Amino acid sequence: MKKYVLLFLFIHFSCLAGVAQESHLDFMGFPMGVTIDDFTKQVRQRYPLQKRVGGDRYYIYKGSIYGRDSYLKAEYTKRSRLVYKITVTPKFIDQNALADSLVAHHGEAIEVQNGMRWNVEGGIIFLYMPQGYDPVLMYFDEQAVAKFREEEE
Repeated sequence: MKKYVLLFLFIHFSCLAGVAQESHLDFMGFPMGVTIDDFTKQVRQRYPLQKRVGGDRYYIYKGSIYGRDSYLKAEYTKRSRLVYKITVTPKFIDQNALADSLVAHHGEAIEVQNGMRWNVEGGIIFLYMPQGYDPVLMYFDEQAVAKFREEEE
């Protein structure tokens, strides 16, 4: 009987540990929360690296996103170099069409001043829609943002 109780406890805590591990957000199928080097290896076929800015801890890539020429900025943490934020600036795209596409993909959004916000598994997606300018789309990986805050202290 004691063996079964121990086996049950082992299975129970193993399941809890699996649930406690949160998933990372992905951007267009590419996982965030990985090192900037791993991220670059994964995205470089589709989004060539344009610039590395080591002091400010970000890389810029260029490619077609939503059928438009776009810049992609991947920001990473200080010590662990984990990608915690991605900012996309698609050029000459209709803001409402982009918002509709995101709603279709991620469901209803929370409207915030000048934009929309989605709380998705592993993080947050925010669409900033300034009047008269191109929209800005930001992805925040929940675990990597926590690591960013920890490393900035």
